[in-house]
Amino acid sequence: MEWTGIILAGGRSSRMGTNKAVLPIDGQPVIERLACELQKATDEVIISCGPSALYAELGLPLRQDIYSGCGPLAGLHAGLAASARKWSLVVSCDMPFANAALFRYMAEQAQMLENQRRGGHGEPMEAVIPYVGDRAQPLLAMYRRSVLPELERALGEGHLRVNHWISSLPAKYISGEELGQASGLPAELAVFNMNQPEDYKTAQLYAEQQNLGQRNC
Repeated sequence: MEWTGIILAGGRSSRMGTNKAVLPIDGQPVIERLACELQKATDEVIISCGPSALYAELGLPLRQDIYSGCGPLAGLHAGLAASARKWSLVVSCDMPFANAALFRYMAEQAQMLENQRRGGHGEPMEAVIPYVGDRAQPLLAMYRRSVLPELERALGEGHLRVNHWISSLPAKYISGEELGQASGLPAELAVFNMNQPEDYKTAQLYAEQQNLGQRNC
């Protein structure tokens, strides 16, 4: 199954105090690492980056939000709208350890859902979303392009919380155990995201301990 990789990089990084996407892990910016990992798993990668052209040097298509100032839901919309493929995987630019093995596994789950849909088996699902601990991870997930009308409705009505939007979405949830087996990492590390300077320090420590910080491309 062909699918598109979408990196969400349009946030303001207000809690971090600097652009999270370009923070280096052992010399490699996080967004570059994610782009490399996605390119190992699929042949189409888009960066949803708001009004910024900061990432042009990566040589990937850049897409600006259609619904400006509406947060990650708008970035998700821009990425899905830019892809003609039936399924896309979105990953937030502050998740330094999400890897190609995990992306491939999630795409396999989406393919299974698509096969079930074609065969008329079970409820048609629109997303594949990891669930680690007691939290869904909607910014590291596969979405079917058919969610766009509901996404546009939510944005148009000002309902901007991603977790609220996915609560009514028919979705397959991936457990932490599955996530760990697929990625080869502890589940909490696979979905680790950096919001504050302390998180960045933790990510650097993880990279050093796990030997994960090496350049990928």
